[in-house]
Amino acid sequence: MTRKICMLTLILTAILLHGIHAEAAPTTYGSTGLIDIPTADVIRTDQLELGYYSMDRKNYEVFAVPLTRSIEMSGSLRDENEDRTLKTLSTKINLKQESIISPGVAVGVYDLMNNDKRSVYISASKAMPFGLRLTAGVGTQYYKNGFVGLETKLIPLSKGGSFPDMSLMIERIDKKTSYGLRMATAKGLQITAGWRDREPFWGITYTMP
Repeated sequence: MTRKICMLTLILTAILLHGIHAEAAPTTYGSTGLIDIPTADVIRTDQLELGYYSMDRKNYEVFAVPLTRSIEMSGSLRDENEDRTLKTLSTKINLKQESIISPGVAVGVYDLMNNDKRSVYISASKAMPFGLRLTAGVGTQYYKNGFVGLETKLIPLSKGGSFPDMSLMIERIDKKTSYGLRMATAKGLQITAGWRDREPFWGITYTMP
């Protein structure tokens, strides 16, 4: 009897946790994650992430490419005086895949070239019941005060299921709070918009294939 109860609990938990967060998408700095904070996820070896963000009255182009199954390289380019400049180059290593019981864990280095603020961090992500996924981490420099983010897939508003998948993201990093919505309009194509520290931003990202 006890074994059956445990098995049913695991199955129900798996159903609750399955597919609750949006497809992988690059952050405003390129690494796979939410708005600014990196999650424990890395892109698959057969994927490529590209994106465009408008924020802080500047335009950013971001990317993430896989180096191995557990390592991704990412970066951001900024338009400065009509010239594209590589602003940041970062890397992230997934140490542990997320499971039903334990969180996924990754370590990374933001801004390897130290053009902005080279920072080392560790990030953990875990799906929770009721459609929530929590990410938290800490590190040096940019991440010295820690970071935390919450993501949830919103319930479709149409009964026919034609309403696009949409996720709500809330995060806190470097003593700044950001809010955003990420909507999947087509396979791999996502639109993100919201507020970063009270300033509006928007972006379009595409994950191939």
